[in-house]
Amino acid sequence: MRVGLVGCGAVSAQYYTPALQALQQSGMLQVVALFDPNPERAATLNRSFPRAARLDRFARLADTGAELAIIASPPRYHAEQTIGALEAGLAVLCEKPMALTVAEGRAMIAAAEAASRVLAVGLLRRFFPATRTIRDALSRGLIGDVVSFSFCEGNDFHWPVASPDFFRKDIAYGGVLLDIGVHALDLLLWWWGQPDEIRYQDDAMGGVEVNCRLQLRFSRGLRGEIRLSREWPLLNEYVIRGTKGWIRWEVNEADRVQIGLAGSRYILDAALYEGDEKQPALLRPAENFHRSFIAQLRNVVAAVRGHEPLCVSGEEGLRSVALIEHCYRHRTCMSMPWLSESEYRRARTLNAS
Repeated sequence: MRVGLVGCGAVSAQYYTPALQALQQSGMLQVVALFDPNPERAATLNRSFPRAARLDRFARLADTGAELAIIASPPRYHAEQTIGALEAGLAVLCEKPMALTVAEGRAMIAAAEAASRVLAVGLLRRFFPATRTIRDALSRGLIGDVVSFSFCEGNDFHWPVASPDFFRKDIAYGGVLLDIGVHALDLLLWWWGQPDEIRYQDDAMGGVEVNCRLQLRFSRGLRGEIRLSREWPLLNEYVIRGTKGWIRWEVNEADRVQIGLAGSRYILDAALYEGDEKQPALLRPAENFHRSFIAQLRNVVAAVRGHEPLCVSGEEGLRSVALIEHCYRHRTCMSMPWLSESEYRRARTLNAS
């Protein structure tokens, strides 16, 4: 399959490039085009894909014979570039978040339907063996009825951004919730569906949020919270508690999970392997973080070819965008006791704007 890579920044350099190289060596695909408005970034990736054409305009992508476009540009370009690629007859894998707004996401889905082309969304964590194991365990009642959960992700910000646009509300639209939060919300929706009650707080104060907290409730009595930060090191773990035990997952440990059962003094700290149903003793290591990118690309290529169902469709990607949009629309100001009373009143006013 002939692939065009749109956006040659950090996510492409660190994650997509090794995965694409591996699949190119296997003969599954060939990177035929690279586009980035910064010619230096495109030139850097061109060293990894010397046979790919460097495009000076996005509109030239259709002239390269590409069948699949990977949209890995900043989120504000996702809708425009995805729709452009679909209208040109290409299938699309769009990086997360799928779009900045629900309206943009719906327009992308409509374009895919009109063109009869595949629209996939890059929600990588659905390809982790750990998150799939957790989903299986929950659906089979391994820890009984789920009672509560706590998702925590955060650290000091160190992603190699190319410009301050990442922190400008008029350009980036959102902060930590729209960035790493989209992964947390997608897993939440994938495991349990839509929550019935959402309370959202952040510290945006007119800009983009650096810290945020969601408190959620589901109709079956399940309650929990999500805490995210771009400045503080949090526990970086997901803990799910049920009537018969608990599950703990460390963020981005693609092939490992911990399980404890009620009444047992032991904890299962498990590395995950792929088994063979016919010969259970034959095991091979499960996909790790980087190989999960390969698994994602394999699924998209197979879905475009009609060989298997698409794991994360546009409709699935839109669900987390809708939840984020709801949070931003109903945001309240986080408690910040280090502010004076007058400063906190000002913060609440700015947060509501």
